[in-house]
Amino acid sequence: MITLLAVKLLDDVLERVRRSHHNAIVELQSMPFVRARIHKDVQLADGVPTPIPHGLGRAALVFVSPVRGASTSGRVDDNTLDGTHDRTKFALLEANGYGATVTVDVVVL
Repeated sequence: MITLLAVKLLDDVLERVRRSHHNAIVELQSMPFVRARIHKDVQLADGVPTPIPHGLGRAALVFVSPVRGASTSGRVDDNTLDGTHDRTKFALLEANGYGATVTVDVVVL
């Protein structure tokens, strides 16, 4: 994360603009999505729980894109809460009903 410089401009109008930008940037940097991890092209075999390391150091929120490569309908289950692995290190996804390996993108917050 970039640290903002603590400078004060001599012109009052410019200083108000600088302060406004500084406050907006600090607010954006504190939002959870700034620290999100995006995992592209994750392969999920049908019926096999797949651990996805996220590196956040805490339990994560998991968002999955629509599947690619499916010839039938199915669903992707988030088994992160099943207690079989460390939630602070992995998200656990499982494709069900597709009959084949599917590809998704995964965002963890």
